[in-house]
Amino acid sequence: MIVVNDKNILQENFLRLLSETKNQVLSELKSIGKETAKLGGEDFELIVYHNCLKVAKGTEFEGHVKKKGPHAFPDIIAKKYFGIEVKMTISDKWSSTGNSILETTRVDDVDRIYMFFGKLGGNIDVKFRSYQECLYDIGVTHSPRYKIDMNLANGKSIFSKMNVDYDILRKESNPIKRIKEYYKSLLQEGEELWWIDSQIEEKTVNPIIKPFRKLSKEDQDKFLAECFVLFPEILGPVSNTKYEKAATYLITEYNAVHASLRDSFSAGGKVDLQINGITMRQIPQVYERFMSLAKLIQKTITDISEEKLLHYWNAKSLKVTRIEIWKKMINSNTAFTHKKVKPFDIYTWGLR
Repeated sequence: MIVVNDKNILQENFLRLLSETKNQVLSELKSIGKETAKLGGEDFELIVYHNCLKVAKGTEFEGHVKKKGPHAFPDIIAKKYFGIEVKMTISDKWSSTGNSILETTRVDDVDRIYMFFGKLGGNIDVKFRSYQECLYDIGVTHSPRYKIDMNLANGKSIFSKMNVDYDILRKESNPIKRIKEYYKSLLQEGEELWWIDSQIEEKTVNPIIKPFRKLSKEDQDKFLAECFVLFPEILGPVSNTKYEKAATYLITEYNAVHASLRDSFSAGGKVDLQINGITMRQIPQVYERFMSLAKLIQKTITDISEEKLLHYWNAKSLKVTRIEIWKKMINSNTAFTHKKVKPFDIYTWGLR
């Protein structure tokens, strides 16, 4: 058995190992024929592992190729330094969903990982490639996961888009924070991230989407109060987009949808309100709901996280008190004009 200490030579030899393993795996898959359609991920991983063991005989990798547990990352390691992450698809395509961006089950000491990908649909084929070079985006199942494209052009990886090296990102204490900031920079008006929690792996996401009416009365009012705080445009003039952010927030924060969200705020009607002895006639009904929720709105402004306020108010810092910032926003977003009464006055009157 040959022993090699130079890492550059070792890598060249490892790439040769992968190339020869690919040829052996392809040969076995072709001998299986139509039965490949019945192979699962674990079956394919075993085929890769056993052929890798065969190819390793007589090389410096002999005795140093190990298959890890079902949840370990990567699936196979060689000389503790190299890793092979095995993926397959029964479709005729070179793309798939990959691993969690957090890599919490990554094997210690593994430095260089390669993707070994089997395409079992159409013309059966196998490709291998440096792990970070074939990750083009991030998607969400129960947690943020990389998306794989084995044909991805050089310089088009998610890491190139974010302008960060893969090895730097994976070693950060909170990689989701940087990723979240990147995707936030891409958001257009009315759009929101499906996930924003830095501890998303520990966050339980309910897969059931329910109608708004199925929420408890407490949650319905809580949602409305949060919307009055986060989306002051709700108090503004009629527009086709004024409830878009609130509708997105309802899905991302409450797993709920509403076919006619406007009705929960105003139903489009007009009301007369008496504020500190002043009668305001025929103003949008949303202000009556706004006033009735004043105490809950006050609690919301106090309790809501600064991170959430900065995000939805599109601010970098809270230079003055949050109540002062909010007061300015709602007074500038108003659907009525009155010399003596502003939206903030309606809010304070509701606190009585």
